[in-house]
Parts: sequence; C-alpha cells; structure tokens
Amino acid sequence: MNKSDQNDARGLAELVRVGWYREVKIKSEESQKVRAILVARFRLVSIRRDIENQVRSLIKECGLLFPRAIGQQFRIQVGELLGEDHQLLSVIAPLLSIHEHICQQQGKFDDEVRRLAKSDETTRRLMTVPGVGVITALTFRHTIDDPSRFRSASTVGAYLGLTPRRNQSGETDTSGKISRWGDRLLRTYLYEAATVLLYRTKKWSSLKAWGMKLAKRIGMKKAKVAIARKIAVIFTASGSMAHHSTGATRRPDLILQVPGPVRRAGDVPLGRWSW
Repeated sequence: MNKSDQNDARGLAELVRVGWYREVKIKSEESQKVRAILVARFRLVSIRRDIENQVRSLIKECGLLFPRAIGQQFRIQVGELLGEDHQLLSVIAPLLSIHEHICQQQGKFDDEVRRLAKSDETTRRLMTVPGVGVITALTFRHTIDDPSRFRSASTVGAYLGLTPRRNQSGETDTSGKISRWGDRLLRTYLYEAATVLLYRTKKWSSLKAWGMKLAKRIGMKKAKVAIARKIAVIFTASGSMAHHSTGATRRPDLILQVPGPVRRAGDVPLGRWSW
C-alpha cells in the first residue's frame, strides 16, 4: 500500500478490515505461461494475415488475382504470379521474407500447443465438444484456470463479456449488445467455435439443433454469441465437477448428448484447429 496520504491509507485499511472489496483470482504459473504462448501465437497469426492481405491488395492493383492460400502455399503462388521481372517484386519480396519467418515461428508455437493439449486430460475432454479444437480448448482451460471460483457456471458468460448489457430505470428495462468485457482472446475463439459448429460440423448434435432453431428466430449472429456462451457454461460446469468430485468426471460431450462413438483419451484429432 504505497499511499502517501494518511487519509487514503486509512480508508483502504478500513475497506480491507470490513471486507468491502472483491478478491482477484491469480492464475497459476502454468496457466500464465500457456496463456503467454497462446497470446504470442495469436499475434503472429494476425501479423501473418495482415501481410497476406497487404500483398493481395498490392497485386490486385495490377490486375493480378489468385485463389485463397496461406503460409508457404501463399508465397509460392505470389512468386509464380509475379515471376522474376515484375515491377512490384522489389516491394513484395521483403514482405514475403518476413512472412516466411513469421510462419516458421508460428509453426513452433503450433507444435508446442499440440504437445500441451495432448498432455492435458482436461483439454482433451473439452475437445470432444463439436466445433471445439485444440486452440479453443487450451485457451479456455488456462484462462478460466479454476472453475470452482465461479458460484454458478452461468456466471462465466458475464465474466467473458458474452451477456447483454441491461439498461434499467423505473419501468424501462432494455437489453443491449453484449458487454465485451473480460478476456478478448477466449471470447474470440468461442465465437469462432460456434461458427464452426453451425457451418462446418457435419455431425448433428443437440447443441447444433438448438443453435439452428435460435438462428431462425433471432438471426445467425446473435445465435453464434448464444452458442459461444453456452459452450463456456458447459465447459465451466464440467470443470467444476472435475474439481469437486472424487470419482469419475462427466464429459462435456455426454452433457450435450452428442450422438456417435465416444473418443478415447489417446484418440484426439490434434490436427483440428478452430481459428
């Protein structure tokens, strides 16, 4: 308490004495380290994407287009399209060099993320939920860290900023857009997982059926937010049971009543991503 003013110091001491403060949960050292890896990887992915979009924009001004590609395939297509004597080659070549270095570093982070997910039982269990891949499961695992700190699993939606704002005054009660408070990285991955579930997951499940019905009633965008919040609540509920129960823990896929065979612990598709 580095307060030079005696009155402020006394006031803070009084707040601590009577308990009028909210405790802050400190993540474990392991979770902080994994979070640092995930944040660094996310930044590299953003930089790689920005470079690819910039190169596409420069080439497009010359009337040159090519199909969607990322990573090494992107650099190969750009090289084939420009040749060796194009006027933009001196401008784009440095960008491609930086792009190659970023892809190499991202690949190292990808290998580390796969290794961490494979060695963690909780992460493998979370990946059994349709639409959830390695990145989403690992990010949730080490962002929430200890699900038992939530009194109710439903409060995790507000913690991640996935609940709507409320404007109440007298007889007025208006629900607005989601607050977007909390961890932006996890909120982004949960939203992408909801998108994968609705558009790319072919296997039918109760969660997808609920999301499709919701999309017809309130629109696809709001349905994705609702599914993202639902996935977070299910993850937290299953994690709380894993922390408090002494016997076998329930699996999220069984909570969702997902049809089809249940994956074994060692049979995890680590190549499935959700960015």
